[in-house]
Amino acid sequence: MFKLIVFDLDKTLADLGKGMSARNTAKLRHLEKSGARIAICSGKPTYYLCGFMRQAGLKAPILIGENGATIQFGVDLPPSDFYVLTKDERAKRVLKKVYDDIDATFEGKMWFQPNSVCVTPFPKTQEDFDKIQNYVDKNKDLLSCLKVYRHVNSFDFIPCGIDKEIALEYLANMLNITKEETIAVGDGVNDYPMFRFAKLSVGVNVKDESKVNFNFKSTSDALDFLAQTLKEQTC
Repeated sequence: MFKLIVFDLDKTLADLGKGMSARNTAKLRHLEKSGARIAICSGKPTYYLCGFMRQAGLKAPILIGENGATIQFGVDLPPSDFYVLTKDERAKRVLKKVYDDIDATFEGKMWFQPNSVCVTPFPKTQEDFDKIQNYVDKNKDLLSCLKVYRHVNSFDFIPCGIDKEIALEYLANMLNITKEETIAVGDGVNDYPMFRFAKLSVGVNVKDESKVNFNFKSTSDALDFLAQTLKEQTC
């Protein structure tokens, strides 16, 4: 029986920079009413996810932020239950240097996502993207304790030992839920780790379909499939 469903946010539950549709929000609430715990696992910080989950109207959402670096229970701010999953002091020092180096390169004009752990700059132009990519390419030794993801509108610098699979396993242990009772839903490369952990992996326009058990063209179709899956397990 599936007890935990973990969703990516951007391009899975919502388009970049946009909220969920009222129809899909209702479907998400229906999944929670069916008995599953609902978690959001995103590159965004948990405080950002709080607003999103308040809009969704879930009763007990779990928020996994910064690609698995932090976990928060509920949507209260400041949070009453908040966990940081990395203790790597070297990675913390390198992340500070990465922030300072990029900030200096752009003379304080680069916008960084306000994270608790990771460093996420948002380049505005292709030239800005190229400058950060050149920094990554020239500093591979420095960045050896980090993982770097390049996205459509940003970069993520994340401590090694932190990803969505590790966070999902940590969360499942906290909830006394097994991987056989877990579903992961996502769209991108940084979702592949949690696909590996979950018993059932569901993609929304995943390019490499070998990474998922099922792949759908829309969020609505994926949510309908999940509702039917939960319904069938109670019959």
